[in-house]
Amino acid sequence: MEIIILAGGQAKRLRPVTEDLPKCMVPINGKPTLEYHLNFLKKSRSINKIVLACGYRWEKIKEHYGGQFIYSIEDKPRGTAGAVKLAIDHIEGSEFLVLNADDINNVDIQKLIKTGSNTTVVSRFHSQFGIVDLNDGHIKKFREKPLLPYWANLGMHMLSKKVKFPETGSLEHDVLPKLAAQGQLRAFKHTGYWVTINTLKELEEAGKMLKRLNL
Repeated sequence: MEIIILAGGQAKRLRPVTEDLPKCMVPINGKPTLEYHLNFLKKSRSINKIVLACGYRWEKIKEHYGGQFIYSIEDKPRGTAGAVKLAIDHIEGSEFLVLNADDINNVDIQKLIKTGSNTTVVSRFHSQFGIVDLNDGHIKKFREKPLLPYWANLGMHMLSKKVKFPETGSLEHDVLPKLAAQGQLRAFKHTGYWVTINTLKELEEAGKMLKRLNL
């Protein structure tokens, strides 16, 4: 199976760390974020081609990894859907995986592939805040950042090349909702770990969690 890893964002919320680095090269516990993906994909034994959709400071990735994968380089920011549109020229099969470089997870790739396209991986998530239970104007209980009873887009998809991707736009706003409205988008429920890296606080928390996971 072929996979497109989306790694073209400027990660402005991670400044100053990303002043001179693409987001996927931000170190976590001494390793580039991208390294966690590469190690996991290698263990899955399901991926035979990696296409890295990149743009901002992409030369830093090439300096570190050389020719370990195919580079699809944006000449300007195109959004996640536009990045897929550009990178799809390197995809030979009729379907492929897409993964956000800033979402580290242990999705069962073999099961996801068997689900087929078009599929989005979803996961439950913890509240960012402590939750209080109220009764008749009184607080009865505090719950510290509990797991919420909702499912979120994890940032990983199995997609068909028949899907129409815009030259510029977002998977999350311009592609996936249309498939869902047409009843053509499956959900793959993931119950393992999911580490997001969008802010300096999340970067710090990711380091602690990945250490606990011995990754």
